[in-house]
Amino acid sequence: MQHSSLPPVFIKYLNSNLPNPDLYIYIYTANLSTNLMKTRIILLTLLLSAGFKVTAQDGYTVKQDSIQSDVLKQNRKLSIYLPDGYDAKDAKFPVLYVLDADGRDQHTVPTARFLFVNNKMPRAIVVGVFNIDRNHDFLPDSSQSASTGGGADNFVHFFKQELIPYINKNYKTESFNVLIGHSYGGVFVMHALLNDPDLFDAYIAIDPSFWYKNQMQVKSAQVEFLKTKNWNKPIFITGREGEGMKGMGITAMEKVLKSSAPKDLKWKVVAYPNEDHGSVPFKSVYDGLRYIFDSGGNFTVFPMSGILPAGTSTIAFVQNINPNLRYTLDGTEPTVNSPVCKQQIVIKKPCTLKIKSVSSNYKNIPTLTRVFTSGDYLKGQESVENIKPGLKYSYYEGVWDSVPDFSKLTPKKTGSTESLDLNFALKKDSFGVRFEGYLKITAKDLYDLWVVSDDGAKVYLNNELLFNNDGLHSADNPIVKLVPLMPGYYPIRIDYFERTGGEAITIGWVTGKKTLNAVPIPKEMLFYKE
Repeated sequence: MQHSSLPPVFIKYLNSNLPNPDLYIYIYTANLSTNLMKTRIILLTLLLSAGFKVTAQDGYTVKQDSIQSDVLKQNRKLSIYLPDGYDAKDAKFPVLYVLDADGRDQHTVPTARFLFVNNKMPRAIVVGVFNIDRNHDFLPDSSQSASTGGGADNFVHFFKQELIPYINKNYKTESFNVLIGHSYGGVFVMHALLNDPDLFDAYIAIDPSFWYKNQMQVKSAQVEFLKTKNWNKPIFITGREGEGMKGMGITAMEKVLKSSAPKDLKWKVVAYPNEDHGSVPFKSVYDGLRYIFDSGGNFTVFPMSGILPAGTSTIAFVQNINPNLRYTLDGTEPTVNSPVCKQQIVIKKPCTLKIKSVSSNYKNIPTLTRVFTSGDYLKGQESVENIKPGLKYSYYEGVWDSVPDFSKLTPKKTGSTESLDLNFALKKDSFGVRFEGYLKITAKDLYDLWVVSDDGAKVYLNNELLFNNDGLHSADNPIVKLVPLMPGYYPIRIDYFERTGGEAITIGWVTGKKTLNAVPIPKEMLFYKE
């Protein structure tokens, strides 16, 4: 079996230890027993079938593309993974360029998706670059073990002159590119950083073969680090704890980084225990993307908006606070010099609050905006005749992607309910409900009202739209608004639909200052008119 990107001391070890994803790719050249060969063929089949079934439900759609390269005198195949939301107007995305698209993109794509879903990085386009002769493309020079090496400079030119411009022209990219490479690919990642650091905005080198040709890349780093270049880039280097770090030459490279790295270069070296050369990419991509993108962008701020009567003030609450957060109250974009964000920001007058996680790596983190406008207290009705506790409901059945106009539909069932619940529903999916009644407010105050729903809902208070939580979604993210209310009875209408999956509809308010509580509106405050 060929494993030329590893030092000879590791080849025997890898050929005798399972599992190893690299071995699956080279299965047909292996000299294995019949039973073991069958086992690996099954593993190969599962790996490829799982990897290439990328659909919109997985968070990405895949497009097979290619580019005819004048630099390389080759046609290079590409897999382009476009994230959900790609078709949105004015949408732009950072790009992850993944070497060894024969397999490395297959775990990078779901990793990027997972990190986005958990607010650790933005949606990103993934470009998988397929190999023709990886030794030639990735290595700066040839050797006895890699006779075709020596094309790394040309491969840099291919990225700079052809591939990156092609992707920028044909896809919705923003000006942030990441290069990810494993083994010999990690050598190329370092080669690109050392020779043209501006080519990419961030670099991930996974278990790179810095041992190659008597550690020529380590020696190159010692020379290049002395030159004046734009070193303001992050590079994340990983390896395997113990002899793996030393044998791959990573320990030697780390020593150079500690002694000679330019002060602007942001670098980190991580050694993983209990991993081998084939398994280490999974953790490396996850941690590398977090190192580059996650500057604490998973914070939330509520209320989302609010009305402040003259002479009143309120508090904006910040959850998941982190040291990178900065804020302004005058509508300007926060910078590193803006005030450091606190868990509670006092809003003394109408303003535009902006909060941003100021990252030294990824600059395009969106700003979160909360607008507080001036206005008077809302007034309800002093009294309502012939009211009873609870809410009226009209129950409908149908399949919708958004809240329908229930006034044009015939209900399947009508009645009343003591509280805002769905116990009367005849089925768990494909139905909708209109709730109608009054919300009784007993004290003049500023109320942080909220709604959560699965799927969509629209809430009207005093015959005005208060919350628009429409569409297909879970009940994970509440919408919170600050509403000034006088005592009285407020007409309330809630239009809700459920298509599939879980079902939920709840409204309430936030109480407390130091310890916050999201309290559903009690049934004692809900009434309907006969």
